Amino acid sequence: MNMDDLDNKERENVQINVVDVIPIIEDTNDDILKHHKGIYWRLLFLNLVILWAYQSLISAQNYYLKFFKNDHLDFWGTVSAGSAMFFLHVIQLYFGVYKYGFTKRVVPGFIGYIIIAILVMAFKNKIILIIAFASVGGINTITESPVYGIAGLFITGAFTQAVQVGNGLAGVLNVSANTIIRLIVLLVHSHIDQDQLSFYIFMSVLIILCFIAIYVYYGLIRIPPVNIRINQQMASFRQEKLACTIQLDFIENQLSFWALTKILKIHLFVQFYVLFITLLLWPGIPCGASNNGWFDNVGKVWWCSPFVIGTYNLGDLIGRTLAIKVHKYFSSNTCLVCSILRTLFILIIFYRHHINNIFLLILITFMGITNGLLATVTFMVRPQTIIGVNNCERAAYLMTAALYFGIAAGSIVAATLSLTHVV
Repeated sequence: MNMDDLDNKERENVQINVVDVIPIIEDTNDDILKHHKGIYWRLLFLNLVILWAYQSLISAQNYYLKFFKNDHLDFWGTVSAGSAMFFLHVIQLYFGVYKYGFTKRVVPGFIGYIIIAILVMAFKNKIILIIAFASVGGINTITESPVYGIAGLFITGAFTQAVQVGNGLAGVLNVSANTIIRLIVLLVHSHIDQDQLSFYIFMSVLIILCFIAIYVYYGLIRIPPVNIRINQQMASFRQEKLACTIQLDFIENQLSFWALTKILKIHLFVQFYVLFITLLLWPGIPCGASNNGWFDNVGKVWWCSPFVIGTYNLGDLIGRTLAIKVHKYFSSNTCLVCSILRTLFILIIFYRHHINNIFLLILITFMGITNGLLATVTFMVRPQTIIGVNNCERAAYLMTAALYFGIAAGSIVAATLSLTHVV
């Protein structure tokens, strides 16, 4: 074989690798505006359903109080869910599970929610419920992180905000649905226990929503700008796996997780600390506060859910919705200061038995507003040094890890304080 043949062969090999690489897609007005609403509302709905499963278990406090009064499910539930969220997410990142695509995680996740809903209706057992909390937490990270990842494929922060609003909206609509179902069941004379029947109906709603979410997900990934970016990501992962001659660094300046962590250090801390303070104080501690007035009589069974759960979720939704309007006024340092100031909410622990229930609900609402606002702003305002689709997606996964770590740490500390009778 002569030198010309070798040169031709080498050029052919290079061309094959070049064709396999999908070029970097940058956001353009024509690219995004045409499909903006379709992408925005689908992302919002998907995360709404993902969080609906978790919120369904949180909102059913009346069911736990009646059948598992002394089992502290308000604490153990959040501990098992939060811990499963964090550890499974870290495992995903460590083993590169995110490289296997979005559909292989999202669709099985929704199917998992359906199975869990059926199990908690079929078996009235505290161990099953705690396992259900942990399973929902684990499935949550499998399904929610890809949704954040898809939103992170775009430079605009609007799609990340859509995911965040879906998070907040899930809480408000979920506790509202639970309350309406309980009120309707009160008016219906049934041989089945009222709390049991409302729980069955509540879980059935989750099953229906999961089937709808699967349909919505497939609609989302068929939208051209989403489909192109997903294909680009998967092509990049295939290039890594096959160790092709063209290095990914040539395509875009891919940053390691450690490099991204150093860039995002303030954002990561804010995300962690905001969720830590929230889960330290909610829902268990205010649910156990001394009741007065109407809440000390006929309203006692309604105190934790819908009032404690609902007021926080309403505030959280307000904060996440406001973020799109005010995020430009928040620098990373402003977010840091605000998150540290939220430490003052710890005073709720010491005064929950001595303040009026209405004032406590106002404090919980304000805690929800600040949680939703800061958690969303830190996700939306990405440092300018993070560029490229792959880096943006990996940054979203890191932020999600900080979020889950805050949930896990806050709920564990809250449960420890409760079980040791410190609070």
